[in-house]
Amino acid sequence: MPSRLVSFVLALLLLSTGGVAAAQGTDTQAARAQWWSSLEACSSQNRAACDQAVELAAQLFERTDRDVATTWMKACLAGDQDRCEIGYRRFKNTSFAEDPHPISHMFARVSCFAGISDLCRPWDDFETTDPGKRALVMADMCMQGALPGTCYRALAYFRNEKGFYNAITYDLAETVCERYESGSACRVWAEALEANWDHRRAYRFHRKACETGLQESCPDAARLKKRVDYEDRQADAAREAQVRREAAAQQASAWRSQAYNAGYTSPGTYRAPTTPFGSSARDIANWQRYEKNLCLGNPVNKYC
Repeated sequence: MPSRLVSFVLALLLLSTGGVAAAQGTDTQAARAQWWSSLEACSSQNRAACDQAVELAAQLFERTDRDVATTWMKACLAGDQDRCEIGYRRFKNTSFAEDPHPISHMFARVSCFAGISDLCRPWDDFETTDPGKRALVMADMCMQGALPGTCYRALAYFRNEKGFYNAITYDLAETVCERYESGSACRVWAEALEANWDHRRAYRFHRKACETGLQESCPDAARLKKRVDYEDRQADAAREAQVRREAAAQQASAWRSQAYNAGYTSPGTYRAPTTPFGSSARDIANWQRYEKNLCLGNPVNKYC
């Protein structure tokens, strides 16, 4: 009897344990479904879904699992700058075979794009302290639409650099001037344009910088305006003179045509003579007399 009782109790324990495990499995499956749904809904317009996805991932997975990293990256891309920066440090020593770059580097690039310039580093030398290499990454992020802070720091670095860096300075200055209407960037771009013999565009950007409130560009805008206005007047005068020259040349051509029809041959103009002797009335009379004499002497001559 006792053996039967023990068997019965064990059976009950097994059933109850199986029921708990089944219930836990159902709860986990539901949580996974909820996590995935929140992760898909996560965006810059739905940050609450991002927070929920992060919380559920913490409950479902290990601290540095790929699913956790994916969730944090989605929240980072949605504009959560704190998770971008923390994610870089949290996953710094974590890598996944399927990714071409370490996941921490990806967090850093998104952070750089969002204006955290300390995390702007090149892919191939991420531990570098070279300010030029890091500024080059900032400039590249700026060209791709990074926030103003990253653009301003890149421009501040390249503004005084020489050589091929000048091209980067021009691009940054023009982009920041146009995109963010920065008076200081407009001034840098105007100075670069004037140094490269494009004072007309330099005038426009000095004027734009002045209009945004950068007073130091106002005198330069006024100076270049005088130069542009002077050149415009000179160009207008040259165009007017050209029109008059063309009209005079057409008139002279018409007059010479009339003179030619009246019998005058201008220098450099060839006129085929009416007779081998010439084209005057006397030359024509002499030629007619010559033809008559030929016919009298030889009636079968070709002139008869």
